[in-house]
Amino acid sequence: MSGSELKGGYGNLPEHVIIIIYSWLDISDRFSASLTCKRWAEAFHHPALWRHFSFVFRSKAHTRQLKCLDRHCIHLKSARIYVDPQITVNVENVCKVVTSLARSKERRLERIGVLFTAENPMFFQGNDILSSLAELFGPPDPNLSVMSQLIEVDLSGLNVAFTDIILNLLSSNHPNLEILNIQNTSLICKISPPGLLNFVQKCRKLKKLLCFHLSTSNEMMVAFTEKDRVPIRYLSFLCQRYDKFHPPISGDVWNKVVKALPNLRVALLFDHTIERDAIGDILHHQIPVVELSLRTMCELEKEMALVDSYYSDTIEKLIITTKGSDELQNLLLSFVEKASKLRVLHCYCGLKEETIQKILNMKPFLEQCTLKTEETFRAYTPKTYVGADARATVMDSRNYPALEEYMASLEIS
Repeated sequence: MSGSELKGGYGNLPEHVIIIIYSWLDISDRFSASLTCKRWAEAFHHPALWRHFSFVFRSKAHTRQLKCLDRHCIHLKSARIYVDPQITVNVENVCKVVTSLARSKERRLERIGVLFTAENPMFFQGNDILSSLAELFGPPDPNLSVMSQLIEVDLSGLNVAFTDIILNLLSSNHPNLEILNIQNTSLICKISPPGLLNFVQKCRKLKKLLCFHLSTSNEMMVAFTEKDRVPIRYLSFLCQRYDKFHPPISGDVWNKVVKALPNLRVALLFDHTIERDAIGDILHHQIPVVELSLRTMCELEKEMALVDSYYSDTIEKLIITTKGSDELQNLLLSFVEKASKLRVLHCYCGLKEETIQKILNMKPFLEQCTLKTEETFRAYTPKTYVGADARATVMDSRNYPALEEYMASLEIS
């Protein structure tokens, strides 16, 4: 583009318009656009463009994103980091980003999220990433100017086992935290009930908590009812196989919590590793369940009867992965008829055509819906997985195309 063309064209745009254009581009496209002219190159470094940023590390070439940190780290208020952990240099780059954020001379970071974009490779424990996060969560260097504390941490995409140490560092140094999501697909939950209780007691402004049911306790739930704290609005518990050894929250405690927190919304997520008998122990009629995921791949007639009896007045989103049967379909119809707040329904099993039509007639305005006959369901999920592959498949929303948008809507914002 010649100088005369720039004068009356893109090179003559007001700075705020250039910044708006940049805001719609990823970092690679921003860099290409910055080569347009001097004016665009200068706008590339405007602080407004570096308050919210997503790092993507999928190959060695993405290492160049680190160059942005030296100049713009002090501007970052929220950062999301997407990483393919199967490539070593990508993991190293994540650590460099987190460490740079921790050591920024003017720390303004309020929100951070880390997401694996591929399976956690064998033997990768994630200790290097956890060590970097420990520095970010821990006490800052006294020579640094800390402008803000963290108010949101999303580690749901970081598929490593978290420990009490991480939570203690976070709660001790960021007591104003409002949102925490540690509900990943790690096979092991190492956060103890006392560790989560300690976290809840320190973070008294907590509004949303997504964690493993294995880490919960009656004492933690009672802590939410204390009057000198911000009312918790949303709780999500992921229930897995080890919950058979863990006592569920008692009905008396749920009754106390619901009375003290009438606006509380609860999500219960059961993955396919949980033993069927444990599901009924965790479900309780006092729980204000708005989201329920029964992706267990076992027969669920008994459990669906409880859902129909307990939660018809509250549930907004229901996901069920099971074996189809006449009894299950009758229970599903009974539930749908009474569920006045139902907005999302994904049923991953074969249904009769008449059952599907009845559901659609009763709920014609569902925002999202997956209902399939036995024949179409087999074509929809043609591959059979076993062992560890089965677990990863069941928990990975990408294997359910109709569910991708719904799972994205659950992302903490």
